[in-house]
Amino acid sequence: MLESESIDTTKGHSVPSIYYGSDPDAHPDATLRIIQSESTIDFFDARVAPFPSSRFVRIGQTRVPVMFEASGDVTFDPVATVFYFLSGWQETVIRARDEHGRFPWASSVQHNLDVRLMPVVDWTRHILADLLRKKEVRMERKEFGQASWAFCATHDIDYIRKWRPGIYKRELLDRAILNQQKESVKDRLGRVFRTSLSLIESGDPFRDALVRIMDELEKREARGTFFYKAAAYGQRDVSYHLMDGAVQQAILRQLDKGHEIGLHPSYHSFAHPERLLSERDRLRSASQHSVSTYRAHYLRHDHPASIHLLESAGFDVDSTIGFAECTGFRFGTCLPFPLFDPVSMKETRVWEMPLVMMESALFNRQHLDRAQAEKETLQLMQTCASFGGVFTGLWHNTLWDESDYPGWGAHFLTTLDEAVRLGASRQSLSDTLASWQ
Repeated sequence: MLESESIDTTKGHSVPSIYYGSDPDAHPDATLRIIQSESTIDFFDARVAPFPSSRFVRIGQTRVPVMFEASGDVTFDPVATVFYFLSGWQETVIRARDEHGRFPWASSVQHNLDVRLMPVVDWTRHILADLLRKKEVRMERKEFGQASWAFCATHDIDYIRKWRPGIYKRELLDRAILNQQKESVKDRLGRVFRTSLSLIESGDPFRDALVRIMDELEKREARGTFFYKAAAYGQRDVSYHLMDGAVQQAILRQLDKGHEIGLHPSYHSFAHPERLLSERDRLRSASQHSVSTYRAHYLRHDHPASIHLLESAGFDVDSTIGFAECTGFRFGTCLPFPLFDPVSMKETRVWEMPLVMMESALFNRQHLDRAQAEKETLQLMQTCASFGGVFTGLWHNTLWDESDYPGWGAHFLTTLDEAVRLGASRQSLSDTLASWQ
């Protein structure tokens, strides 16, 4: 559970040991002894309480929540805290779901404790590592190749073009004529002009953005992960063909330049194993490349059922687990970790690369302006860097469409430049995970 720290036992150091259990007299010579509280055992055995009783400890200027009590060499239980978050325990006990079947931010322990921007697991790991260092245990942090932290740019390709029949209706009827947005006459005439211009222009802002995203990444020696859709079954899906010339050209370039191709399944496929397999195979056939990375459309994840579908379908890496409504650390960490089922108490072979930030959450649901969005994003990046973790960001290929998504493209470039400035590894999700050692 503490994957980003390793213990160095070279140079004559004795092998350290940690005792974790409920017997206060067991292993008195252990380097660190953590004695479980009966209340912690009762909490997990009951499987009914959504949140444990919590208190805060102050580490410098930061108040860190302590989720479970303990005795021995520490007064809190780091193992139970890490298990609570990384197992997704709260999502199995709290069955509240939003209209898309997602675990809502408002029902989370992070919301309850007001720690949205704090990776509680990573703070817990930091505290425990510091305790071990004080006992003269030499600790070394895992790195991403030659870099101490990683930045992963990921891109969900929900649409391959902006100008579709539904958009023409929205722009001309709903907004220009019916004025559903309550805009001025000048703004409405501008919409009519831009919409009319699209009929004679050869390009499309979403196709142009897909190419520019690759250009901007490659300028900065970065590689991204691009999630493509392979089917559409309902109103939440927009259909496009993987054999479309622009899509094929983009996929071929991405694979040639070292980017990664992943599956972004149709809306209902996150809980439909046959469709999920079919869509994976379609993308594999269209790209002539293996497909082992996944992110659910609308971030639909029902824990723990979804992780078994991913494992059965042969996916190795998921990057769905983030809050749809806001930025933050849904499972309490910015580090990769293997997904675990706390109902069957089994670990899967699917690794999670937690989603820390989605631009549409910042702009559309948190209602931040560009400056505010950049400030929060940079704060999250610095947090990930300080813990030696991964900042996984999601930007759609709607960037630089200033009429509908003002500031989104600039936000992407500012974030990308900051990753360069801070010396992050800038690889795809799978390559980042492979380099973590």
